[in-house]
Amino acid sequence: MENALAVAKALFLAYNEMFNKQVDEMKMHKLMYFTQRESLIINNEILFDEDFYGWKYGPVLLSVREEFQSGKFFQDVQEEVCDVTKALIMAVLERFGHISSWNLSILSHEEFSWKLSRNGLKAFDNGSKHLSTSAMRLDAAREKAARKNTTTAFV
Repeated sequence: MENALAVAKALFLAYNEMFNKQVDEMKMHKLMYFTQRESLIINNEILFDEDFYGWKYGPVLLSVREEFQSGKFFQDVQEEVCDVTKALIMAVLERFGHISSWNLSILSHEEFSWKLSRNGLKAFDNGSKHLSTSAMRLDAAREKAARKNTTTAFV
């Protein structure tokens, strides 16, 4: 299992290299969510052990928020991720990196895990509920099935 901030740093750097610009905070949270979901799709395992919170614009990692708020942008993170994780990050960036922050937020609002974390909250509340890992597994299974159906539809 990887360290969440090490994954975030690798994602942050890969995004900068791929798109020649710095990723904004909102997009970073969504890309981290989709990276975690991608790990569940491919490996049936969580990539890192940090909970997402169901905030109003989608899943948020508090450690990533702290990095953006401090302006450090992962400079103090020394840990590296493995090559398998780097490949996973590149796959997520190829699939989602070109999508705007707002549209990624809209996509994340379709996730069962996010909807579940928002139960009982008003639309403008950030919320303090974690996204359930078991609900994220359902999101991953749904996405995996959708990809399989899309692939076989053109055969």
